[in-house]
Amino acid sequence: MNDTKLGLRPSTRAALTAAAALCALAVAASAKADVRPALMPMPREVEQVEGTLRLDARLEANIQGCAQGMVSSATTRFLRDVVTLAGSPLGSGTVPLAIRCLSHDSNALGIGAREGYRLSVAASGISIEADGEAGVLRALATLRQLVGRDARGRMIPAVRISDAPRFAWRGVMIDTARHFVSVATIKRQIDAMELAKLNVLHLHLSDNEGFRVESRVFPKLTTIASHGEYYTQNEIRELVRYASDRGVRIVPEFDLPGHSHALLTAYPELAVAPIDPKDPLAKPKSALNPASERTYRFLEKLIGEMAPLFPDRQFHVGGDEVSDVAWAGSAEVEAMKARYGLKTKIEVEARFHERLRKILAAQGKTTVGWDEMADTPLPRDVIVQAWRSSNPLSTATAKGNRVIVSAGFYINDLRTAEYYYGHDMLDPMAYSTMSAEILANVRKNPVTAAQVSDGLVARPVPPLTPEQEKLVIGGEGPLWAEGVNDELLDGRLWPRGLALAERFWSSAALTDTTDMYARMLPVMEQLRSLGLADDSRRRAMVSRLAPDAPEVVLRLVDLVAPTRLGANHVEAMMGGTPDLVELTDAASTDGSPARRFRVDVAAFLAGDKSRGMLLRTAMRGWIDNRPAFEKVAAGRPLLEKAIPTARDLADLAQLGLAALDAIELGKPLAVRPSNDGQELLRKLRDYEAASADFGAIARLKQPPAALIILPAPDVARLVEVARKLR
Repeated sequence: MNDTKLGLRPSTRAALTAAAALCALAVAASAKADVRPALMPMPREVEQVEGTLRLDARLEANIQGCAQGMVSSATTRFLRDVVTLAGSPLGSGTVPLAIRCLSHDSNALGIGAREGYRLSVAASGISIEADGEAGVLRALATLRQLVGRDARGRMIPAVRISDAPRFAWRGVMIDTARHFVSVATIKRQIDAMELAKLNVLHLHLSDNEGFRVESRVFPKLTTIASHGEYYTQNEIRELVRYASDRGVRIVPEFDLPGHSHALLTAYPELAVAPIDPKDPLAKPKSALNPASERTYRFLEKLIGEMAPLFPDRQFHVGGDEVSDVAWAGSAEVEAMKARYGLKTKIEVEARFHERLRKILAAQGKTTVGWDEMADTPLPRDVIVQAWRSSNPLSTATAKGNRVIVSAGFYINDLRTAEYYYGHDMLDPMAYSTMSAEILANVRKNPVTAAQVSDGLVARPVPPLTPEQEKLVIGGEGPLWAEGVNDELLDGRLWPRGLALAERFWSSAALTDTTDMYARMLPVMEQLRSLGLADDSRRRAMVSRLAPDAPEVVLRLVDLVAPTRLGANHVEAMMGGTPDLVELTDAASTDGSPARRFRVDVAAFLAGDKSRGMLLRTAMRGWIDNRPAFEKVAAGRPLLEKAIPTARDLADLAQLGLAALDAIELGKPLAVRPSNDGQELLRKLRDYEAASADFGAIARLKQPPAALIILPAPDVARLVEVARKLR
C-alpha cells in the first residue's frame, strides 16, 4: 500500500501479535477514547499507527479492480452502518475510502474464496486492499468494529491490519424442521454472520417433523408434510440472493434416507411398510425404502426441483441416525442385500447413498453428509461432517475426504462460549458425544438402543498429518431446534456465534477466554445496534411472565444460564415438544451483565482496583433484587420456581462483598463467611455439574427452575484470593 498517499506518519512499525496489538490500542484508548476497539474474530496481524481518523465528514468510496455487484452493495451497507454506529449523520465534506481488489475472484462464493485483506486507517483516510471480492466484505466487517468515540467525538483509531481466515468453511446450521423459522429471522442471522465473517448458512430443511420447502412436483410435501409452514420457492431464491450479497453461501440439507417421517407421512408408499402412528419408534425409525426403484424416481424428481433453488455446489443429504430397526423384516430389503451381497444395514445405506450421489452429480452437486456416511468407503469428493465425535477428522481424512468439524460445537447443547472456544479444530480426540459407559447404559433401553452407535464415543486415533490437516476445511455450529423457536433463535445463536467465528477464522493460539469475553461484549452491543434481536426478544418473553415488573425479572435472567444438554426441558422432551415460555428459555448462556462481571473480576484481581466499585455496585444490585423478585414471583408458578435462585444469588453477593472487603483491606476473609461461603459455592458447583454430561443429567438433581448462576465461579475466585491473604 502507498503510505505516502494515505499520509501515514512514522510510528510503531514492527508487526504486533494480535493480543499485543489490542494492548497497544487499549493504552491509546485510555488516553483518548471512551472505549477501546474490540475486534472479533481477531485478525492475524494488527499494528498500531499514530493518529486518529475523525468521522466529521462523509466517507466517499472509490472501488477499483472488483466486480461491482457484491462489493458495491457491501460498501453501501457499510456506509449506512457507520452512520448508525456513529450515532448521527456525518458532516459535510468527504473522507476517502479506497477499495481495491488485486484480482477478480470468480469463486467468491465457493470453498477457497480469496478472503484475505490488508486494511489501513490513517488520519487522512482508509485503504482496503483485498485478494478478491470476499476479502472486501471481511475488511469492512473489521472496519465496522473500529468505529467508536473519544473525547472529541466520532473516530476510528489509526491501524494497519493484515488478515486472512484459518479455515475456508465457517458456518452455522439452523434447523427449520422442528420449529419453523421465519424469513425475517433468518435474514437477521445472515446480517450478523456477515459482520462475524461467517460464510456458510447450512439450512436443515427436512426431518421427521416437517418438510419446509414448497414442492410443486410433490404438492403433498407442502399440504401435509409442512403443516402449513414452509418457504415458497420465491422466498428461497430471495434468501439465497440476500445471503450471497453478504458473502454467505446457503447450503441446503434434505435428510435422507432417515429422519424422513414427515416425507413418508405425505408419501407413505416410499416406506418399506405402513407407518403405525401408535408405534413409539415411528418417527426415529422412519426411513425411505432403499430397495424400491420408486424411491429413486421420486428422488430424481425432488432433487431436480430443489437443486436449482440453491446455486451452491454443495448439497447436504444428511445420512445420519438411520435406526437399526428401520428396515427390519422387509422382504424387499433382504432381497436387495442378497442381490448385491450386502450383509449389514450400514452397507444398505452405502448402496442408497451411491445411487443418491449419482442423482446429485447429474445436477452438478457435490455431496455433503454426516459422518455415518464415512463408515464405508466414499469417493474422495464427498465432504464428511463430523458430529458424533472428533474421530472422523482422522479416519475420514486418512481416506482422502474433506471434513467439516461440528463435533464439540453443537450450539443447542447450551454450553457457554468458553466451552466451544476451548476446542482444537484439528484434534481428532477433542470431543465425544458420550462415554462408553453411558452408551452401554443407553443400549439397555430398547426404545433408545436402536438410535445410538459406537461412533458417539471417541476412540484413540493418531494425530493428523500435515496432509490430513489440509483436508479439514472448517467448522460449523449446529443449532437443532427441539428447544429453539423463532423467538429464541437470535439469543441461542448469539453471542456464542462470535466465539465460533473466532475459532474458525483466527489463530489457534488465541485461548484467553477472559480476553475473548472482554472483546465479545462490545461487539455484541454493535450487532444489536445493527439489528440483532436477542435482547429485545428476551425482554418480550420476560414481559409476558411479569408485565408489571419486567425489569425485576430481567435482573435475574441476565445473571443465569439454562441447564445444558436438554436438561432444562428433559421431561417435556420425553413427552413431545416443550412450550419454550419459561425463564430457562429466556436466559442466555452468556448474558452480558454476567460476563461483564467476569471481566471486571479478572481486571480487579490483575491490579485494576477501580473495578472494585463496579463489582460492589453489581453485587449490591443482586441483593436488592431478591425481595423485589420474590414479590413479583408470588402466585406465578413459572417465576416461583426461581425464588431459590434469587436467594442463592443474593447470598452469593453477600459472600462476594465480604471477599472484596477483605482484599481491599488486605486482611484474610473471616472464618465464618468463608465456611458458609464454601458450602454455598459447593452447592452452586454441584448445580452446574448436574448437566455437564448425559450421565450427570440421569443421576444428579437439577437446580431450581433449570437455571445455573453464571457469576458463581467468578465470586469463587474473589473468595479464593481473600482466603489466602495473610
